Amino acid sequence: MIDFRYHLVSIIAVFLALAVGLAVGSTALTGTAEQALTAAQHRLTSQNKSLTKQNELWQHQIAGDQAFAAANSARLLAGLLTDERVVLIAAPGADSAVTTGLTSALREAGATVTGQVSLTSAFTTTSGQNEAALSQLAQNLAGSAGLVLKPVSAGSTIAGQQDAAQVLAAGLLAGGANLTSVASQAILTGLSRGDFISVDSGAPASAPANLAVLVTPSGQPPQQSVSEVLMAVASELQSAGSGTVMAGSVSSIDAGSVINAEIGAGNAVSTVDNADTEIGQIVVVQALRFLLDGKAPQAYGAEPAAAPSPGPAPAGTPASKTSSPAPAKSH
Repeated sequence: MIDFRYHLVSIIAVFLALAVGLAVGSTALTGTAEQALTAAQHRLTSQNKSLTKQNELWQHQIAGDQAFAAANSARLLAGLLTDERVVLIAAPGADSAVTTGLTSALREAGATVTGQVSLTSAFTTTSGQNEAALSQLAQNLAGSAGLVLKPVSAGSTIAGQQDAAQVLAAGLLAGGANLTSVASQAILTGLSRGDFISVDSGAPASAPANLAVLVTPSGQPPQQSVSEVLMAVASELQSAGSGTVMAGSVSSIDAGSVINAEIGAGNAVSTVDNADTEIGQIVVVQALRFLLDGKAPQAYGAEPAAAPSPGPAPAGTPASKTSSPAPAKSH
């Protein structure tokens, strides 16, 4: 039988081994480990300083670019949209600074901003009851205005929103529907009373818009169903007018944003993902000019690092051509 002394000796041996291990580790290995950790700390500190300096340089460059755009916006925008009429449609969560900046840029380009309409969260909510109510309202408004709604695909979960988008586009834009101002007013009033939209500024003009800008949500990307609704709205606006641009803030670069979804679907409308900047607002106007000139919708902004090129000229003015350098003279 193993007696108590055996257990006691075993326990003492274990603790002695631990003590020896700690002693060896804290003496023989401390120097090497400390040197490695110190070197890693110095390396990371150096990298952090380098990245901080690079970030400061980028910030200065961006500030300089924005200052240049602000100082030259009148020259870059003058005459691009003379006599054109543009309506702004803001999605739930759209940044008011974006709509304000775009309104100024559009007016500077010579356009008349016919008003701003904001979609409410009820418009983008695709629950069965809400979708059915919106669909019924859209059909009633279409019937009163003499509109024939295009059929939507069977099994669509946003059928009500697609119907409403057709009606809204017909009420805002001078498309094939050719609605009277009274009919347009009735459509906006009906959707407003249903709490699906709010008319933030401007009333349905006697002459409807021919261009539209849809401002997407800023911040965190919306749910996929919301993106699908907004893409449907953009598509109907494009069909009912002469061109539509989907514009958002820099957060639109996020992989889950509406603009990224639109680009992934093939760009039925032009997109600008940095419309919260002076440069982006100028690009929105130029993108509208491109659409008026018959160019295909494209993705512009920071993520694709693209802008309408060459810069569009005002309506009726031929784009300037870069002259070729004169050949060198032979001696």
